[in-house]
Amino acid sequence: MVIKKIIQKTKELIEKNQFILYLAIFAAALFVGLWLQSSPTFLDPDSFYHLKMAKLIAANFGPIINFPWLKFTLLANDYVDHHFLYHVLAIPFIKILGDLAGLKFYTVILSAALVLLSYWFFKKYKVVYAGIFALVLLFSPAFLFRVSLVKGNSFSLILLFLGIYCVFKKRYWLLFLLSFIYVWSYGGFLLILLMSGVYSFSVALWATFNDSYSQNSVKYFFKVLFSPENLKPIIFSALGIILGICANPYFPGNISFYWQQLVQIGLINYRGVVNVGGEWYPYPPLQLIGDAGLVLMFFSLAVMLFFVFIKKQKPETIFFFIASLIFLALTLKSKRYVEYFIPFVVYFSALATTLALGDIKIKDLISKIENIDKRLGRLLILIFIYLLVIIPLVMVKDAYITFSSFRGGISFTRFSGVSAYLEKNTNQGDVIMHTSWDDFPMLFYYNSKDYYIVGLDPTFMYNYSPSLYNLYADITMAKINTNLYQQIKDNFGAKYFVVNSGRDALEKNLQNDGNFTKVYEDSDGKIYKLK
Repeated sequence: MVIKKIIQKTKELIEKNQFILYLAIFAAALFVGLWLQSSPTFLDPDSFYHLKMAKLIAANFGPIINFPWLKFTLLANDYVDHHFLYHVLAIPFIKILGDLAGLKFYTVILSAALVLLSYWFFKKYKVVYAGIFALVLLFSPAFLFRVSLVKGNSFSLILLFLGIYCVFKKRYWLLFLLSFIYVWSYGGFLLILLMSGVYSFSVALWATFNDSYSQNSVKYFFKVLFSPENLKPIIFSALGIILGICANPYFPGNISFYWQQLVQIGLINYRGVVNVGGEWYPYPPLQLIGDAGLVLMFFSLAVMLFFVFIKKQKPETIFFFIASLIFLALTLKSKRYVEYFIPFVVYFSALATTLALGDIKIKDLISKIENIDKRLGRLLILIFIYLLVIIPLVMVKDAYITFSSFRGGISFTRFSGVSAYLEKNTNQGDVIMHTSWDDFPMLFYYNSKDYYIVGLDPTFMYNYSPSLYNLYADITMAKINTNLYQQIKDNFGAKYFVVNSGRDALEKNLQNDGNFTKVYEDSDGKIYKLK
């Protein structure tokens, strides 16, 4: 009796003070994020770049317009900080907590805010078991890994889902403002325009499906699709994006940059031509099932309910279903889109299940089935108990997988010794040859005195000069072993060559050339000086 009274009182307290649930959801997300970020490592080399940019913006009291550090790429003349507002918001955290802790805590706050936003969204749409659906986001290794990267992924998702909410609620001027902010915050800002278009399409589809008077459904579909009211989300988001591009410190050079970033890197992708990052390669379907098994289980059930109770569905669920399929296709093309696929699937599952089953509780569902067949009801109870036990175990296991990734991440001190030597022994603007394009962020963070060959994405160098990129790749991959000194001197003007540890073939080529002298060595790599 005492326990029942405590439970009843707790329920009454929570019902009167809903902020307790919001606080609990945020605290859970914060705890998971802090646990994951407890290791002094980064999972992605770009984290060092974001950290450095925040520091440079703070020191410059404004955006960094020129970017001479990547001398042999298009960025040297057409640089755009397309994460500008993300970098600006990182500054207070870095100032208060220091570089490593500050940027990591900033990342945790953003990922926790994303989970809290999802819970708020579900409550607005009266989703049954809203807390469970929100917390599912925390325990999908595929998604958790992406939002745990110290970069703007969570920030992008927050802006995107706020924009989607504005579309749903017809708050078009706020959508316009968010679209403008998105351009200044993240390179994937076109997603808000795409999602506006998907929603307009979903509204036309829903209206046509529910219309019983029109004899020509195709004609009616296009009538609704191109109606002024239905085009408003597209118009307002497009206007916000256009203003964000034009009212921009990087205009008009940002137009060519966005073509490079969004089309050539994001859509076309040169992964068969240049050695791009692993996130741009396809996500194997079986691996995706393993990395997002719990979410896909919810999705499978939701899809079944969606079609069984299709007449109960609304434009919002049709929207999330179509968007989920779009991001599934993109994820199978490039791994990086899984950070969008997973939350869209969860949002779809939450809304479709609620619309299909209403506010029916599990115990009421079991009672109804028991009235029909007691054996079936008992079987359902056993299945529910099994899921109640197995799902938390799967969630803990999935979280631990992500945690293990951090332990094998990039040490925060990587290339600190190498960079300290270069900063002390080089002149301002000396060119440093380095082994790989993804070494740049660490070298740049510790030493912005010198200039480097390639970084952030090799496509920027390839589009600058395919022949120069191929020469660089052949030298660093040890495919060229003759006349190295002259080729590096004539084509790159480098004074020093930073070689990663484990590049024995390249080192042998440099030593055999006779014009390279080793001047520094530590566990991260070696520095060879050109004569």
